[in-house]
Amino acid sequence: MTPDPDNHTPSLAQASRALRAGALSSVELTRHCLGRIAALDPGLNAFVTLTAEHALAAAHKADEELRGGRRRGPLHGIPLGLKDIIDMAGVPTTGQSCQLLDHVPTRNATAVERLEQAGAVLMGKLTTHEFAFGTPRWGPPGPPARNPWHAAHFAGGSSSGAAVAVASGMLLGALGSDSAGSVRSPAALCGVAGFKPTRARIDLHGSLPLAPSLDCLGPLARNVEDCALLYRALARPDEAFWSADDPPWGEIKGLKIGVVRSFLDERSGTSAPTRAAIEDAISTFEALGCQVRDVSLPAPWEWNAAGMVILLSEAYAYHEHWLRSRPQQYGVQLREALLLGATLSAADYCRAQEHRRALSGNLDTLLENVDLLLCPIQAGEAPTLEQLAPWGFLQKPSYGIAFNLSDNPALSVCCGFGPQGLPLALQLVGRRNDEITPLRAGHAYEQACEWHRRRPSL
Repeated sequence: MTPDPDNHTPSLAQASRALRAGALSSVELTRHCLGRIAALDPGLNAFVTLTAEHALAAAHKADEELRGGRRRGPLHGIPLGLKDIIDMAGVPTTGQSCQLLDHVPTRNATAVERLEQAGAVLMGKLTTHEFAFGTPRWGPPGPPARNPWHAAHFAGGSSSGAAVAVASGMLLGALGSDSAGSVRSPAALCGVAGFKPTRARIDLHGSLPLAPSLDCLGPLARNVEDCALLYRALARPDEAFWSADDPPWGEIKGLKIGVVRSFLDERSGTSAPTRAAIEDAISTFEALGCQVRDVSLPAPWEWNAAGMVILLSEAYAYHEHWLRSRPQQYGVQLREALLLGATLSAADYCRAQEHRRALSGNLDTLLENVDLLLCPIQAGEAPTLEQLAPWGFLQKPSYGIAFNLSDNPALSVCCGFGPQGLPLALQLVGRRNDEITPLRAGHAYEQACEWHRRRPSL
């Protein structure tokens, strides 16, 4: 198996099997990815820092180990990337901010240690929004990532570089962060899979915080199978849910799925094409033998109100010292959002946390009677970059922040394409600490459809 520069990059699972069989070398695969980066990234801006020499050295080492019979697992020899808020020793972690242009960590984040122990080939740091919040920043240290389905369009939330790199075949997977949907939303708008597990499953040590009580790390990959392989390697060592090469696939007949209509109806802002695509997905799950019924949850605005008070308060607390000492180092949009956090009182924060507990309790009760929830993750197709509003996070509700507040695992899966030819997506939400069920259902859905097999015409 030789990757063809004029063709598409293999999936992580396909490449892993080929590496294990000796039909592909990690050096071949890494050079293929470097070739795509050289050809495509000048127009897509997925990378902040490319670590080509480090990657090739890791690929040579992986090939030597694989030839010697030492296989570390399914990620051994696989090219991956890191959102630029996650520390990799000797490589700048800028958070896409002038505040940290000279910040070079000396130690790996715990999650990076896990990837290196698994034999992954780390290709560098990926574009984010400034400190993983708000809208893309146009000034230094770099331009925003662009959607590979149409470069004039938005690539999603702050893990945008990760989603773009995977969707365009520059990488086989990536690690992002999710505080209000920032793994799932870029995955949705770029047509790949993105998974936010329960917070404690992937160690956050060595990643820049946004809102510590909401923050989570999660993988992005071409499909759900690839996400599961990444997640399995990243999860804490005591979270051994399945053997490394044997994800928990199988029949999902009898699975109980609740459709969250308050997230799906027109009043929530969901577009007609998204609603139609999700109705088609519901029919697919029913054909697979699932028991699907409507369920009731508070509307997205309810969750967004509590979530934004908590996020802005916690973000301000982290950034207060820089806002006082060198506010000019921030982009205007992030600085103004952080200063909004300064206007919130302790009483505001406490009330938001009380509302969070009530909403989460409602969700826990609901999940006693169904195995999964199904709802949108984005309102529709990606808007153009010009259409983005500086205060958009307050003007429109997030479909993702609900499950950061409740700390439930949530998976974004492509479920169709809209009238502009851009991806549409749904999210599957499981019970807290039950990562297997959403992954199993998402994989079964993908196997019944063809959406995840489409590639952007680059």
